[in-house]
Amino acid sequence: MSKCPSKEQLLQDVLSDLSWLEIAEKYGYSDARFLRKKAREWNFPPRRVILKPSKELLSDMLYRQRMTPKEIASALGYGNGGWSNIYAYCREYGLQFDCSRNHALKSMPFSARQQEIVFGTLLGDGYLRATNGKRGNCSYSLALCHGEKQLDYLKWKFHEFEAFVTTKDFLVNTRSFRGNAPTYSFSTISHPFLNEAHKICYANNGKKDITADWLSRLTPLSLAVWYMDDGSLNKRYHTIVLCTNSFSPEGQRLAVDFFREKYNIHAVLEPRRNHQTVLRINASESRKFMEIVSPHVPPCMDYKLW
Repeated sequence: MSKCPSKEQLLQDVLSDLSWLEIAEKYGYSDARFLRKKAREWNFPPRRVILKPSKELLSDMLYRQRMTPKEIASALGYGNGGWSNIYAYCREYGLQFDCSRNHALKSMPFSARQQEIVFGTLLGDGYLRATNGKRGNCSYSLALCHGEKQLDYLKWKFHEFEAFVTTKDFLVNTRSFRGNAPTYSFSTISHPFLNEAHKICYANNGKKDITADWLSRLTPLSLAVWYMDDGSLNKRYHTIVLCTNSFSPEGQRLAVDFFREKYNIHAVLEPRRNHQTVLRINASESRKFMEIVSPHVPPCMDYKLW
């Protein structure tokens, strides 16, 4: 049976760290609406003022105890929706935090190998997807997609990034994409490293383009992934083509210079339709390229080797 507390009893409870629900249950109510009404009638101060934590206490709960705003609100005695007050206090105190479900993963760095693969696949089929925030203040995840023929290759990529993937099943799209149907895809979580990669690889007003900075980060593994993503081999003539036509002419020329200066591979830009060009490595040079990338090509993609 519910029982209305006296003014003194309710004030004592309001000043405590009990939540409104706990106060209501103490007096036999299923919710706190009646008691909150009585508190207003008796001119009790708002609980958000009474329960407001100091900057030091809030910092301790966020950083040392690793509590979420919802957990902090509950511990301090706020009712439903009290987490919004905690967010407001954090803004007031200038406290930065990440309480997203993936915050622990975001603090784990990408390995050197994973970074090499990222810079390689972004030259090919991979892309960075904005996950939240306004333009210029976004977080980015790595999105990877392949058709049925390269499903095992996608599984290889999944294995490489599995620690940063929370959805373990591929997204299947039965509609045709670039002549492929069905296609399979997955995305990593958004991550600080991918935000930095976006600055490097999307430096042309938010559009992917080859830069000297990007090329300087490529390793033989990166080149192998680039080739597996967007390269082709003419087994009759032993020529190799990298589909660079989505990049600017300046970026493609940088790539030609990169191969010559770093690997002594003399590539050329080959004209294609619509005034586009692709990067071609002739038969006289292609053996050098294959010697660089072949140790990093998994068995599922060995059809791209001699």
